[in-house]
Amino acid sequence: MADVAYAETFNVAEQSAHAAHQISVEHTRLVQDSYRLVEPASDLVATLFFRRLMEISPELQPMLEGDEAEQRKQLLISLGLAVAALDRFDDIIPALKLLGVKYRAMGVTEFHYGAVGEALLWTLRQSLGAYWSNDIEDAWTAMCTLIAEIMTAFE
Repeated sequence: MADVAYAETFNVAEQSAHAAHQISVEHTRLVQDSYRLVEPASDLVATLFFRRLMEISPELQPMLEGDEAEQRKQLLISLGLAVAALDRFDDIIPALKLLGVKYRAMGVTEFHYGAVGEALLWTLRQSLGAYWSNDIEDAWTAMCTLIAEIMTAFE
């Protein structure tokens, strides 16, 4: 089952607690370059993301009730900020930690971070088409893993 595989990929409990809060320069370039390609169709990309997320983890539906346009907007703002900040990632760590606490209070678990990662990778794969590559997937996976590590590291 794909969602289980990605849940294991993004399982931060098994990730090193001493991971650096950064990704490689090459991964940063790949994420930023590929994001620029999908950015013009960002609303459609966000719609695809949420549809895929509901297919993978329908139990998240109650947490996503409300204005769908606002949810898409928030996703795009958050994603854009994370992508833009990859080369100075330490600047957004406090915000990510706060979001993690908020999501934990809403009932979001580590498994859900895996579902979000899977939905994002699937969405990007569909959106980028022939431009998609294993290197791009590795870069986005590194970013998603880093974000999940930070957001689920409750001290």
